[in-house]
Amino acid sequence: MAKFRVGERLIHPVHGAGTVVAYEKREEEGDTKEYYVIELDTPSGRLLTPVEQADQLGLRKVVGRRDRPPLWKVLAGRPRKFSPDYRKRQAEIAKRLRRGSFTEVGRVIRDLAWLDSRGRLNMNDRQLFKRAKAALAEELAAAEGMEIGEALSRVESALERRVSRWQD
Repeated sequence: MAKFRVGERLIHPVHGAGTVVAYEKREEEGDTKEYYVIELDTPSGRLLTPVEQADQLGLRKVVGRRDRPPLWKVLAGRPRKFSPDYRKRQAEIAKRLRRGSFTEVGRVIRDLAWLDSRGRLNMNDRQLFKRAKAALAEELAAAEGMEIGEALSRVESALERRVSRWQD
């Protein structure tokens, strides 16, 4: 089980980047449970997350310096095709995003960008695409110490370069 320290940056796969600001113990049904108190970057707010469920929820450290360069290779890589069945595609995308892995989110973005370049994204796909880009940009911003808008621009520039090669 991962143990996070106060002051440590982390990623919650649903709520995004944040910082552990405290531990809190609460009495519940006769048991004392320990929680991480996480100050979220965006939207600002606090999140209580049970320490014992951190792994199950997918809490993890912000991507390290050595793990960031592969993102650009992932975005430039060959896209994987999704199932043409709408329900299967949505389930696959949601499952891959829930894993929360930095590079897996990059793969989802790349694959959705490919579908988008072919004009094959429906409204729900577009929402997932937007959500995935925002999550990736938020983590990249947290890791690099930059604004989210700048990180999003870097991701979108990498995608634009890749999409132009798909169309050549």
